Amino acid sequence: MAKSNLGIQRIHSIEVCVREAEPWLDYLTKGFGFQLVAASTGPDVEQTGTRRRLLRCRDIGIVLAERVHGGSTAGRYLERHPEGVSRVNFLVQDVKAAEEVLLERHATPTDFVRTETSDGGERRELCIATPLGDVEYGFVDDVEEAALTLPGMEPAGAFDPNHNPLCLVEIDHLTANMRTLMPTIAWYEHVLGFRRQWDVQFHTEDFKPGFGTGLKSVVMADEESGVRIASNEPLRPRYEQSQVQAYVDLNRGPGIHHVAWQVEDLIQAVDHSRSQGIEFLPTPREYYSSLQGRMTTQGIGSVSQALEDLETRGILIDGDRSGYLLQVFCKDQSVQFKRPEAGPLLLELVQRCGATGFGEGNFRALFEAMSRS
Repeated sequence: MAKSNLGIQRIHSIEVCVREAEPWLDYLTKGFGFQLVAASTGPDVEQTGTRRRLLRCRDIGIVLAERVHGGSTAGRYLERHPEGVSRVNFLVQDVKAAEEVLLERHATPTDFVRTETSDGGERRELCIATPLGDVEYGFVDDVEEAALTLPGMEPAGAFDPNHNPLCLVEIDHLTANMRTLMPTIAWYEHVLGFRRQWDVQFHTEDFKPGFGTGLKSVVMADEESGVRIASNEPLRPRYEQSQVQAYVDLNRGPGIHHVAWQVEDLIQAVDHSRSQGIEFLPTPREYYSSLQGRMTTQGIGSVSQALEDLETRGILIDGDRSGYLLQVFCKDQSVQFKRPEAGPLLLELVQRCGATGFGEGNFRALFEAMSRS
């Protein structure tokens, strides 16, 4: 009988395969307050052909995997895709125990458990294949002293845990796009032991016949850690013209579309990031002309922020009687870096004020606003 869970504690880090690390380093350190804390050593770079750098803000980690040569792990990913998320690493209580559960559930490990011993202690990791094409999921355990590194890495700079200019709280959720989501949902349930937490589907055909598009989204969650991953698929009619399919085309397959970070104060976070050159997706003025009526219809009560302050910054608001959330999306990396090969990955900032949803009302409201503009 399989154990009930994998011992996931949180998302340890997100690994992004890149052709050039410097633009990403500048983007993440200046724009979002991340710090470079660890980097792969010479032997690891020679063995894997990939130069890896770990950046952190609080306990949120991003690994930049830069290819050194075409036959490297990063190089193989970049032969098939633009730059993007190639691995999601989960911090677990015990990698060997997680491996036992995963094997009982017919997971597909890509290698054996890798162990590294250093002055900080022992670190172990296991990686498995996923239904998301070339995206892998890793499982890492670590002692507290070594929590700022990954196997094959050495410290690359002092880490200031109080440096957090955006007041980032945690990774709120990940969102993946694919042509059909049910195989992925079944895999999350039967292999990872996640449970369905939330789902929605909508199509804007009723607003502008012959022009609208739609999607279906399901959020799966690890009940003990609260880790949440959303999966989207397109809906007919105009399945091929949907935003979800557009991502799959640009990414040349399914993958992680965006990473959402939760912040304490979204207005302050947007102001800081924008001052550092971060570009956000514009919101049509028509979105705000109908905002007050939409809030009333959805049962959203009073909000702490002035609506004009949200409009000035292009911040979206959604929710219900339980509360509301504020969200904003950065422009994708191909636009931000002005390099098509940088890919369609984008970042989201979200502030939760009682709401537990994922901004589903904003999808329709944004589409209708763009259609009017």
